[in-house]
Amino acid sequence: MIRPPTPADLPAIRRLWQENRHSFLNCGLEDLPDLLGKAGAAVGVLPDDDAGVWGFVAFDAPARKAVPGSLPDGALRAALIGRQLPPGASAEQLIGQAIAGRQTGGQPFQLTALTGEKWLERLLVSQGFAIADHLYFYQRTRHNLPDSAGAALLRPLTPDDLPRLQELDRAAFPPLWRMSDAELLEILFTCRVQAAEMGGQLAGYGAISLHTAQDRHDDNQAQMVRLAVHPSLRGQGIGRQLLVESIAYAHAHDCYRILLNTPESNPAAQALYESAHFRRHGARMPVFVYRWEREN
Repeated sequence: MIRPPTPADLPAIRRLWQENRHSFLNCGLEDLPDLLGKAGAAVGVLPDDDAGVWGFVAFDAPARKAVPGSLPDGALRAALIGRQLPPGASAEQLIGQAIAGRQTGGQPFQLTALTGEKWLERLLVSQGFAIADHLYFYQRTRHNLPDSAGAALLRPLTPDDLPRLQELDRAAFPPLWRMSDAELLEILFTCRVQAAEMGGQLAGYGAISLHTAQDRHDDNQAQMVRLAVHPSLRGQGIGRQLLVESIAYAHAHDCYRILLNTPESNPAAQALYESAHFRRHGARMPVFVYRWEREN
């Protein structure tokens, strides 16, 4: 039987994750309770075992307010498949039920899944997902700083800048890669975010997050979370200026391993990062998308 999960299923879902046969988790174990009992989640229950499950799939809830030009979206957070499935049960049915749970709301939506797991890729394609883009992953480990000749005024971004930040992000990125208002607000509080201004206009911004260890500096690393420049002001070195300033900030905190990712569909960003001595790290990752719009 496949049904929506409840909080009572949490211990069995955690045991399923520990089996580690087919496990995909794009969240922390502490986040699992928030995924239970919501549309977009489904659990496969073992027959004659009220405390056992054979599978669990969950998409997080879409933002209440969609980014203009795009559908409300949700991301695949968990896909756990047990070692043995009951007769007649399938992982395809489980994913299909999770999608159907989202459709009951009657509102159009988009689901995304970022994974390089071949078993999961096959399941997603079987349920109507298609590859929309790929991500390249980069890292930089040099201790020097790249050259920069940008002339923008750099300053910290504040929550008061949020309306202009939203406009900039929507102009700088295609719909698939735009951040929701909630995500933009989150990075203001979880990252170090610098604004670039030219002539009083918000020309771009860069967000970096540090992950430092108290006793082992070799384990320190930074994540370049976001880098954006308004399309009308590109080609003036603003993106490079923001990038170099973020690298300098990371170095000042003993973070010399800096990570980032960028879409395959953005060769200009790839060229910028490679010119600043970032190098590709690991395999490119497909980005799967499922779109549903209610039929009239």
